[in-house]
Amino acid sequence: MNIKSLLLGSAAALAAVSGAQAADAIVAAEPEPMEYVRVCDAFGTGYFYIPGTETCLKIGGYVRFDAGYADAYTPNSDGLYTNSRAHISLDTASDTEWGALKTRIVARFDYNPHNSETFEENTRTRLIEANITWGGFLVGLADSQYSSFSGYAGDVINDDVISYGPFELNQVTYTFDGGNGFKAVVSLEDDGTNDNDIPGGASDWPDAVAGIKYDSGTFAASLVGGYDESQEEGAIKARISGTFGAFSAFLLGGWNTDGDTTNKYAPGDSVGTSWGDWAVWGGAGYKFTDKVAANVQLSYTDNETFAATGNVQWTPVSGLLIQPEISYTSWDAIDEDQFAGMVRLQRTF
Repeated sequence: MNIKSLLLGSAAALAAVSGAQAADAIVAAEPEPMEYVRVCDAFGTGYFYIPGTETCLKIGGYVRFDAGYADAYTPNSDGLYTNSRAHISLDTASDTEWGALKTRIVARFDYNPHNSETFEENTRTRLIEANITWGGFLVGLADSQYSSFSGYAGDVINDDVISYGPFELNQVTYTFDGGNGFKAVVSLEDDGTNDNDIPGGASDWPDAVAGIKYDSGTFAASLVGGYDESQEEGAIKARISGTFGAFSAFLLGGWNTDGDTTNKYAPGDSVGTSWGDWAVWGGAGYKFTDKVAANVQLSYTDNETFAATGNVQWTPVSGLLIQPEISYTSWDAIDEDQFAGMVRLQRTF
């Protein structure tokens, strides 16, 4: 074998080996196209499309720390207390032929080292809202329309020492929106009571709420009524409010169908004393600058329970609230009164 034949044979062998190795080589797959999150501005700030769907999602909430001395809701209270809260909200929305289809979920987690005196654990978990809205209907868990439709009381923490209505309830609600500031609502609410032995004759029927409201953006007036079928009593509330530049004010009045008792829509005060025939709440707020505001609220009942609260709200940076508040309550029915003070730090996102 000559040199030329040897070289040609070696080259052929090397080519065969290289071909075999090339056949076994791992080829990297092409990267999958990445779908970036798209902003969904059809339903307001903060929504984005869930990737791969036409459903919009909004995530929000806050983290809060409260520290205070005594309790405006409890006579003869004293001592320091603290509470930490994580509040998470999830909202979804999508367009349909019948209008926006929305859901809302709100959960709270509170840690209070004194909770074990009332609850089994210091950490308390609560589902605040879980509802579906579509075409004017709302079904699921939300604040009673008696409390939310007309508007809550003032922009203070201790706003319901004299209670103006119930809050979280399962319900079926229809709201008519005229698109010109006029709204009307009807709601059936489940208070969890179906005991026919309740004095007064309870049945298995839900409670009922109905109301009307006009809101121009700077002025609002509303009237709402609720019937507690378990007690066969109810209440009516009227509220007016207005905003005039940096100044805002409201007046809320309630009438109890039986002033000698309490019912779900006339709950009485924090120690269980009824309103009597009526109760009234009033308050005002003033925004001094973009970072500093102050609020005050006064409330009083026919049975001479009086509650007063004032605060200052400081927002040093966007999303951070520092709010000191002082309160005073006088319960004539038990001849007691109480001062209380607290400060709240809250980061909203």
